[in-house]
Amino acid sequence: MRHLKYYSHEIFSVMILMLLTFSSVFVIPDITRRIVLIYAFLFLLHEWEENNYPGGFFDMLFNEVANIKPAPSGRTLRESRVAVYLLLTVLIFPPYFAHEHIWLILPIVYLGIFEGLAHTVVIFAFKLKRRYTPGMFTALCQITASIIVLVYLSEEKLIQSWQYFTAVLIMIAGIVCMATMGMRANRFKPSDMPKMVIRNLKSIWGNNHQ
Repeated sequence: MRHLKYYSHEIFSVMILMLLTFSSVFVIPDITRRIVLIYAFLFLLHEWEENNYPGGFFDMLFNEVANIKPAPSGRTLRESRVAVYLLLTVLIFPPYFAHEHIWLILPIVYLGIFEGLAHTVVIFAFKLKRRYTPGMFTALCQITASIIVLVYLSEEKLIQSWQYFTAVLIMIAGIVCMATMGMRANRFKPSDMPKMVIRNLKSIWGNNHQ
């Protein structure tokens, strides 16, 4: 099990590449599957950009956003990312195979917006000296795709109001579960992380006004 966790990044990459290859050879995708495949490809690129950029986005979160000393690193940090890949897998594959229910793509569309905001807002909220966070380029591609998809769905009237709302709840539940698993894997209480982030945020803005 530890080996699966340690190599979850590579396993997820192979799964997505297999999905893309299978679809290109054996499937004529409808609009739902096309959107899913676009996001699957963007998420794949995003994970490689986020994980392999020197420092890494999660290293930045622990060190500069939560101000955790010492921050998790090495095998522990790598294994904790299995929570991210579980979330992505749960969000990507159901709308692909249940493609007749187009509203199931909404959680990944919302996740694209969340990613775009997360990689830019932290720069200004925590007054980071950098103007690029690991994964930011592909995160901006995701939020751009999400805006285009939402406009398309709205204009074509393909989604009902309750489906928009339900998808928001699904995405929030998924992110909460992912964050909880990630915190526990890094030996933190899930309730501690928000406190550390808020404490560091107050410290940054308090020192700035002195």
